[in-house]
Parts: sequence; structure tokens; C-alpha cells
Amino acid sequence: MTTKQIIENLTQWVSDNICSKIELKVPDDYQDGGDYNLVTKNPEAFPLYVPAKDRLAPTAAAPIPSVCVQLMEGSDDIRDHSRTMKIRLSLSTWNPGHHTGENMIPEADPAAIGGYKYHRENSPEDKYKRNSDGWKDLYNFQDIALAALEGSQIIAGVRVDASVPITYGPFTEDGEIWDYYPYWFGWVCFTISCGVPERKAASYSDLL
Repeated sequence: MTTKQIIENLTQWVSDNICSKIELKVPDDYQDGGDYNLVTKNPEAFPLYVPAKDRLAPTAAAPIPSVCVQLMEGSDDIRDHSRTMKIRLSLSTWNPGHHTGENMIPEADPAAIGGYKYHRENSPEDKYKRNSDGWKDLYNFQDIALAALEGSQIIAGVRVDASVPITYGPFTEDGEIWDYYPYWFGWVCFTISCGVPERKAASYSDLL
């Protein structure tokens, strides 16, 4: 497979196997308090970059919540015809505080990927409370991504390299976790392996 095909296939796999498993809040740049009409949706999956609002596809509601599938590094072993790629999933969420029925609660489910599924809590409270607990959305999202990756040997036609640990964490700058409340950002990195696509040898006859 070519690099383009791999990235496109991984993006679709992420949409089907990670984004479809959770609903998260959609940002409102003008309201984020008690008057905000809570809207939730499955996150979007984007290849390489998160587009600005004016460049979104018609089917995408917002740039956030989302997963961005990014190629960080690749190497081709010509002798063994093998290719490895380091892939980073950049996750982003938005949550300014607690809305009724907002919190995602994990529940053991042997039939679900990773053994857990998530549901929204039912709360009799009908009040909005601004707080800094939005990071919980990010890590619920991250746990779903990890469960999907750790439970699969083959994804989107390529192999997850089990010899390389899957790493994850929050985005940081100068050793400090990004603080862009009410936005929350994290990442998951893993390595895939596949065959090197066959290339036709260049012809130099016209130079002789």
C-alpha cells in the first residue's frame, strides 16, 4: 500500500472503531455556560491535519471533538521489503463543566472492545456547573482508542507492531501540560508494519 492509502485507511478505521464508540460535546464559541444548549456527537476523524471551520467537509459538524491521524516517521527496509510507520492519534475534546447527563461512566461489558462500554450518567440535577473536570472526557476517549488498538493485530490492512509499545499522554510544552481550558488535548502513538509497495525502476536510457 502507498502512504496515501495507509493514512486514508487508518483514518476510516479510527472513525469506525474509535470515534463511533463515544459521544462528546460540540464546542460553542459564543456560549459555554448554563445557557449553552448541550450538543453531543461522535468525534470526527481527520487525516494529517485538523481543518479550520471554513474548510470542514459538509458532513463534519466541527473540528473538535476529533482524532487526527498523523504519520510521524516511517522507514523502508529494501532488503526485506518491509515498511514500518510511527502513527500518532491526536485527540481533542471540549468541556467547560458539568451538564446534566454529561459524564461518561465506564461499565464492564465482555462483548465490547477492551471489555468496557461507556454510557452517560442520569442525573436529576438540572444545573450547569463550570469546573475543570473536562479532562475526564479526554481520558475516556483515550481509553477507547487504546482498547481498540490493543485488541487488534491487523487494522486497516496493516499490522500493529506488537514489539513496539503503544505510548500515550497529554500534549505538553516546556514540560507543562497544555492548558487551553475548556479544550483538552492528548495523543496515542503506535507502530504499524506492512510490505513496501512495488515501484517501477526508473528508465535512464534517454540519458545514455
